[in-house]
Amino acid sequence: MSLRADRPTHQKQAGVALLAALILMLALVITLGNIFYRHQIDVSQATGSLHGDQAMLLAMSGENWALQLLSDGQDDFDVDDFSEDWAQAMPLLPVDGGTLTGCIADLQSRVNLNSFSGYNEQSLSTESSSDVIGHAKVWLALLRGLDMQVDPSRTAAIIDWLDLDSEIINSWGAEQPDYDGYSPSRVAANGLISDTTELAAIRGYEVAEVQRLMPWMSALPTKTSININTASAELLLALGGDLGLEFSDMVIAGRPFVSTEDFYRFVSERLQLDLAAVKGRWPLTLVGVNSSYFELYLEVTLGEARIEVKSIMDRQGRSKPVVISRQVTVVPASLPKPKSSAVEELFDDSSEQQQLDDEDQSMETSEVQPACMMIGEII
Repeated sequence: MSLRADRPTHQKQAGVALLAALILMLALVITLGNIFYRHQIDVSQATGSLHGDQAMLLAMSGENWALQLLSDGQDDFDVDDFSEDWAQAMPLLPVDGGTLTGCIADLQSRVNLNSFSGYNEQSLSTESSSDVIGHAKVWLALLRGLDMQVDPSRTAAIIDWLDLDSEIINSWGAEQPDYDGYSPSRVAANGLISDTTELAAIRGYEVAEVQRLMPWMSALPTKTSININTASAELLLALGGDLGLEFSDMVIAGRPFVSTEDFYRFVSERLQLDLAAVKGRWPLTLVGVNSSYFELYLEVTLGEARIEVKSIMDRQGRSKPVVISRQVTVVPASLPKPKSSAVEELFDDSSEQQQLDDEDQSMETSEVQPACMMIGEII
């Protein structure tokens, strides 16, 4: 009888021991799994950090390549156009575990917003009432060509934002009292614009307009002329004034110009205008044939890291450019790279139809296209 009575107790003890062993095993598995999981995270973070550092070093190598390409040893500072080496895209370079590519854009092929700092009430009024074309007229013509609002306030507000005083340039201008009513209020810079996005803070300009204007404007640290050899068709159309398309087509057909005198003579002969009249209409403060400011775009993909670098380079008064601004964008690994990016398409030899289209376009225009334009509006 005692043996039978002990069996249930023994079975219960065995069951409890088995359950305890299972619980212990489960705890051990969970602990080990947590350790392995944390280890994988640490390894992944270390790998990502390593790839990020390596990608940045590769980008700096590409930047040094661009600086050397724009130095006086490899480039003629007297004239800049799309046939020069700097205007050709960096080949899609395969590196261990990734790729590096890039291109250089001429920032003086655009309207420099800080060039408006050269205006005062008299000069703005004189330009408005004469045939002389300046940055203000070009800006308004560009807005008109893009179907945006056009009125004198569009230039006056920029001039007042840049000038050092607190007096409006004319009745269309805007100074601090005009910005106090905004919510939140804005403070007029009364100094040079440091970034083109700052235009959205100026009265009369909306964010959507500024985003659309990006390909045609820059914010350089000094007043500059527009390089007639690299200006886009839209900007040439604006530079032509009332000549419009005739001027744009004429300049595209005649460039590159080796000097501003060459440009003036060409326009004088084509339009049958007096040379002095041509020089007066398109002054040297507005047009030129060389550039001092460039922007480099680089894209580096290495393992789990993908970065984009935009560097603004200044070579004014120097034998070799210096980087005055650098923007680094780290693309999260969780965001997949497009299957066919604009950069890849530029170097994709398999796209036969695109090649045929490019050949047809080049036959129609005979115009050399800059690398960054062919890649797309990535700058």
